[in-house]
Amino acid sequence: MSDLAPAHDLAPRPPLSSDATLMEQWSAVEDAARVVAMLAGRDAPLLDAHGEARIGLLARMPETRSQAAVFALQELVATMRVGLDALLGAHGTSSDPQPAAQRLWSEYERGRSKVLAEASSALGC
Repeated sequence: MSDLAPAHDLAPRPPLSSDATLMEQWSAVEDAARVVAMLAGRDAPLLDAHGEARIGLLARMPETRSQAAVFALQELVATMRVGLDALLGAHGTSSDPQPAAQRLWSEYERGRSKVLAEASSALGC
């Protein structure tokens, strides 16, 4: 084993359950985006502490005020899960995954913007 990362950092994370917290969902989407960026030939997204903080605040809000943002995040999780599964299934075959990865990247950016906009609206920002 390499000394580049502790063994626990290399262990696969369990899949998201239906009752995963908003922060777990957000982290999973951001992790998936890094893989998609690599397959799309793009730079990996930078850590967005402000976005993460908005999701953290959203998680502590009453469900009635956060419902639109939560729904947008769930849509983004579903999009990234299906898209990444398809990309990884095609990776290593003779087909070029880059065009599909670029499309998924566009969907990620659109969905991420929607989640953060809905979160800002719910938070009154």
